[in-house]
This record gives sequence, structure tokens and C-alpha cells, in this order.
Amino acid sequence: MRRLGLDFSQHPSAIDESPRISETPASLAARLAHEKAQSLVATHSNSIIIGCDQTGSCNGQLLHKPLSIEAAQDQLAQMSGQQAIFYTAMTVIHVVSGRVETLTHDLDTTQLQLRALSREQIAAYIAQDNPIDCAGSFKIESLGIILFNAVKTSDPSALEGISLIQLTSRLLDLGVRLGFA
Repeated sequence: MRRLGLDFSQHPSAIDESPRISETPASLAARLAHEKAQSLVATHSNSIIIGCDQTGSCNGQLLHKPLSIEAAQDQLAQMSGQQAIFYTAMTVIHVVSGRVETLTHDLDTTQLQLRALSREQIAAYIAQDNPIDCAGSFKIESLGIILFNAVKTSDPSALEGISLIQLTSRLLDLGVRLGFA
């Protein structure tokens, strides 16, 4: 949001982020983005509310935040040499006088091809970047970029948690003045 030159405030939402039975990673990200945005409508009149969420999968398994060095090592070892797919979902709600005027949903898909990584490379990466609070056990915006052979996406910012290209389009549609307008 700062990259777009916007003033904003951040508000946590208190929703259950547990996946539902048979919910795909893409539909989970979309549902959570929508529920996060929707949970703030009643308390944020005359606002543009942006809800975001991101999920990832590798070999059909949902990727999680590892929360420990050991879990991060295991997750990256399982992903080594494989393709991972990340889904970045965004819901934008424009609330005017307490009513929802505009509601949009976007989903960006990013394909990541991981290099074949040794246990030593994985341990060294984790020691330097400490990605234990990141789904997939990597930080693409920093040293984590070295873990990949290829990244395919329509919006490189999506892997950082929000699709800024899609957000820019939505905000311009709502008449928001951005840096060049």
C-alpha cells in the first residue's frame, strides 16, 4: 500500500482460517480474503476495505507457516525440485453510508519451480532468512529468491501478500487518486 502512495490503516479480522473439508487452496484463499473484508464492513462506513489472503500447495499438500526451524527444513526438503503454486486472493469492498457499493474478487496464481536443494543449503537459507512465519518456508522478497529456477505470475507483488497490479486497477475504478493521477 505504501508503494502505491496511499494512506491506510490496518485492522485485524477475527475469523477462523481453518480450511474446510475438500476446500482447495485457491478457494480457501478466496474465502478468507472475502471473510476478512466482510468482517470489517459494519465498523468502517465510507471506506474502501481490502481483504487479502494467500495459500500455497505443493504436490497436492497445503503449505503452512512452519513456526519452527525444523518444520521449515522439512517443508523445504519436501518442496525441493518440485513445483509449488501460490494463490493470492483479494476482496475489495467500497462501503458508502454503511452500504456496500462495490464488491470485487481477484485471484492471482503464481507457479514456482524450486531448485533441487540439499539439506545443507536449506539449513543455511533458513539460518539467514528465518522464514518460520511464512507459508512455504521462504521469503521471495529477500534471500528466498535463490531457492527458485523460475517464477511465473501476472503480478510479481502477489507473492508478497497482495496483488498490487490488480489492486491498482480496482482503486482506479473506484476513482482513487494514485501517485500519477
